[in-house]
Amino acid sequence: MELMQASQQWATRPDDQRYTSLEELKAAVSQRKDESWTLTARARDLHARATAEGLFLEAHDPTKGERRLIEPTHFAFGQLSQYANCPASYLRRLPAELAAINLQWGLERDAIRDDALILGQSNGSNVLRAMTSTSYGRIWDRQVVESVERVNHDGRWVIPSASYQGRNPKRATTLYASDRDVFLFLVDPSHPVEVNGETLFRGFITWNSEVGSAVFGLTTFLYRVVCDNRIIWGATDVKELRIRHTGGAPERFAYEGASYLRRYSEESTTQITSAISHAQRYELPPSATEKAEVRWEKWLTSRGFTGTQARGAVGSALAEEGQVKSLWDIVNGVTAYARQISHADERVKVEAMAGKLLQTVSGN
Repeated sequence: MELMQASQQWATRPDDQRYTSLEELKAAVSQRKDESWTLTARARDLHARATAEGLFLEAHDPTKGERRLIEPTHFAFGQLSQYANCPASYLRRLPAELAAINLQWGLERDAIRDDALILGQSNGSNVLRAMTSTSYGRIWDRQVVESVERVNHDGRWVIPSASYQGRNPKRATTLYASDRDVFLFLVDPSHPVEVNGETLFRGFITWNSEVGSAVFGLTTFLYRVVCDNRIIWGATDVKELRIRHTGGAPERFAYEGASYLRRYSEESTTQITSAISHAQRYELPPSATEKAEVRWEKWLTSRGFTGTQARGAVGSALAEEGQVKSLWDIVNGVTAYARQISHADERVKVEAMAGKLLQTVSGN
C-alpha cells in the first residue's frame, strides 16, 4: 500500500514553512512558544475593535498587566467567529467596522460558551493565535519536536533522500511548521529490516496543532521506498496513535505519545523481523467446508472485531495482499480497512486492535 500524507504536505507547503533540520524546526516552534501567553476570559468581556489597520480583539495580556489589541490570524478569526456564532465566511466579506459590530453582538449575547481560553503572541506585534474552550488541553508543538529530538540522539532518523536534495534541500525536506501546526516525517535507512528476502525500512510521521487545527498524531510503518515526491510505497505494519486536545491531553501525550515514539525508536530490527516472520508463518488450520476468508472472519470476531469490521478487513486484505493466507495478510487488511473509516475515534480503535493481533498470536 502507499501512504500519501507526506506527499500532500510536500506538495502544498510554502518555503517559509519548510525546515531543513530538527534544530531549525525546534528553534522556530520554541520561539513562538516563548512569545505566547494565555488567559481565560468571559466572552462578553472581550471587545471586537475596528481600526485603520483592520479588525482586532481587545483583551487583557497578563504578561504586561494591561489590555491590548490582538490581531487574529486567519485560523483564529474562524475560531473567534465560531465563538460569536457568526459565519466567518460572511464576516470576511464585510468592512472591518461591520464585522466588529457583528462579532461584538455575538460575543455579548449569543456566544457558544460563557468562557474562552485565549492564546496570544507578542513579538513586536500582538496576535491572537487561538480561541478555544477552557477545557482545551494544549500539547505544544515544541513538545512534539523535542520528543522526536530525544529519540534521535544518535542521528539515525533522517529526512528521506531525494535526487534533488543537494541542490534544493528546502524542497526536499519533510519537516514543516506553520502558525497552526507542525508535521514531521523521518526514516531510518541505516537499519534495514529483512523479511523473507525483502528489504524494508522503518519510518514515522507525527503531527500536532497547538491552536486546535488538528489532533496530535503519530503513524509508524515499514516501507520499501520513498520517492522524490514523498509518496511512501510498500507501506506495511502501519500503526497510528491519535490524542485529542481534551483536558488530559498533555499528560496523555507524555505517557502515550512520547513513550510510544521512544519504544518504536528503540525497538531492534531483530524484534521486528521476528514478529513479522511469525505473522507470515501463522495460518489457520485448513478446512474442507469453509473458505479461508470465512475462517479469518470468525477468527477476527473471536478477538473483538465486529462482523462488519471482520468482513471489511478480510476484503481489504484480498485487495491489498491478493490473498488471506497468513496473519500478516490479515494485519495489513485490518490497517487498510481502518484507513477507510471516516470517524476518527473508530478508526484509531481499529488500528489499535490491528497492532494487538501480532502480540496476541505471539503469546500463543
